[in-house]
Amino acid sequence: MAEVTLNSQFYWDNMVIQVEDELFCVPRCEFVRSSEVFADMFLLPSGPATCNEGQDRKHPIVLEGYKKHEFACLLKVMYPTAGSLISGTKLDLDLEKEEWVSVLKLSAIWDMKKIRAYAIHRLSTDILLSPIEKVVLARTHKVGAWLEEGLCSLASSDHRPTLADLATLGWETAAQILWIRDISHSPLNVPNTLRIRRDAIQCGFCTSPSSLINSAYNCYDCGQPVPAEAKLTYSGPSSATTTAERLIAVKGIQCDKCGKGPFKSLNVHCNFCSRTSTHGSNVRITPNNKDTIEEIFGAEIKDYKYDIIDA
Repeated sequence: MAEVTLNSQFYWDNMVIQVEDELFCVPRCEFVRSSEVFADMFLLPSGPATCNEGQDRKHPIVLEGYKKHEFACLLKVMYPTAGSLISGTKLDLDLEKEEWVSVLKLSAIWDMKKIRAYAIHRLSTDILLSPIEKVVLARTHKVGAWLEEGLCSLASSDHRPTLADLATLGWETAAQILWIRDISHSPLNVPNTLRIRRDAIQCGFCTSPSSLINSAYNCYDCGQPVPAEAKLTYSGPSSATTTAERLIAVKGIQCDKCGKGPFKSLNVHCNFCSRTSTHGSNVRITPNNKDTIEEIFGAEIKDYKYDIIDA
């Protein structure tokens, strides 16, 4: 009779873990693969008192300071079942928002990089997070993209935070957000120098929300490309069309590379109103709060930006 061998993929050593007053029995291998914290813990030499730890319900590995319902959420991701994954002909791990937050919390604590990145992805794409939630979760779990997105939304005219929201953020952050809103939306506080993207330039003759310049464009003076994401500068007077929009002169826009006028040969037809904008026309722009956000919160955002994991 041939010698029986152990399958390398589907022969697991189980371990028993106690969280609060509940026991969990799961394969040890996934904790070792997913978490450097647990992998290092299992490599530590064990004394007589710990040699049986995790082997049975009388000798569980006790995780102090954690919630059993949060731990169960993490296990749903680490050990999904066919019933939880298969929906018709699709594979999908369906967790609620608070469950994904629990997964994010524990995966960050235990250095589970892939699981943390996946939880961030699902919360970013499948769950609707409010601007306040993004800021609070970003600071709790160090997610730079959420902090930037949440602050930009709160500083825009589309989201008016309530007093309770501002209290949640802390009064220093609340004051900073209100200051950014004030300088962005009050006609009396419009700065003489604005920073704008090329794709934020809109027709000055109508109210079309579309970008005015949609084709490839090179600077008139230096000949370098002016892509849609180019960060241009405007110096000169502006007038308010709404609480957020400004009307500016094309001739006052400066190239981000040479500092001169990139649109001296501009001749662009608006698809909405059929009017033509030239170097002598006015165009609409919405000042971008992102630069001001970066100036005030940039160090904090940068400190959190390890949320994209190459694992």
